[in-house]
Amino acid sequence: MRSSPPSTGFAPVARDRSFLIGIGWALLAVTIWGGWFVVTRRAVGTGNVLGPADLVAIRFGCGGLILLPVVLRLRRLTRRDAADAVWLILGQGAPFALLISIALRYAPAGHGAALTPGTMPLMAAVLGILCLRDRPSRTALAGLALILVGALALAGAVETREELLGYGMFLAAALLWAIGTVRMRRSALRPVEATALICVASLIGYVPPYLALGLSRIPAAPAGELALQVIYQGVLVSVVGLLAFNRSLALIGRRTPAFTALVPVIATLLAIPVLGEFPSVASALAVAAIALGVLLTTRG
Repeated sequence: MRSSPPSTGFAPVARDRSFLIGIGWALLAVTIWGGWFVVTRRAVGTGNVLGPADLVAIRFGCGGLILLPVVLRLRRLTRRDAADAVWLILGQGAPFALLISIALRYAPAGHGAALTPGTMPLMAAVLGILCLRDRPSRTALAGLALILVGALALAGAVETREELLGYGMFLAAALLWAIGTVRMRRSALRPVEATALICVASLIGYVPPYLALGLSRIPAAPAGELALQVIYQGVLVSVVGLLAFNRSLALIGRRTPAFTALVPVIATLLAIPVLGEFPSVASALAVAAIALGVLLTTRG
């Protein structure tokens, strides 16, 4: 009787290492995005010279130029790859960023960070069930229910029509991102390819009309503020954050969107010293419910 070779244990170690690396990429992405809500709100919500249109132009103008060499060296895309790219560009490109930037004129950074990244797992889960036949566990379903309760609680605290408009834009952006996330899960595009296509396509599709319509107020912006936005919007958010998120998605799959639970926590905490936005008890509880819901979704 032939004995089977002894197990080396390398495969489990490699899987554990990939899992930890995937978590690391996810944490990097959500940390950058938590700060993005605060940095963007600081620019558009305090009478600054720069407006939402400028921030999106900076984000994808810089990101597109940085990643242009990647697109120029890109393999020929199949028809399916091209279709995936279109959905990713809509979900993670200029339309998504413009919705968030405009919404932050009307609603606090912490609320935006709770409603957009917080509801992404809920929408991604629903789309996963409908499109990919996912079967969430009871724990995940409990988490999704908490996310819904928290989102409804925040919506119930709306005080003005402008705030309601901002909340609607946050939720629309979350839906776009969820569509891109579900599409990326079954895409053959590598993370760096997806990120480059998003940034370069947004550069080509957004920046020329932005300039042609005379929307730019960048020349009038203070040098310090412009430098901050170029570094954060143009490098960290458009390149590093997207690449980190899509890399994590490739390594740990549907667990990645659930790490967005940390975004509202990071944004809410940063908004206190940077913007002076102290959450009410009701808002804080709603944000906590969303964060806990996303953590349960991850566990499930």
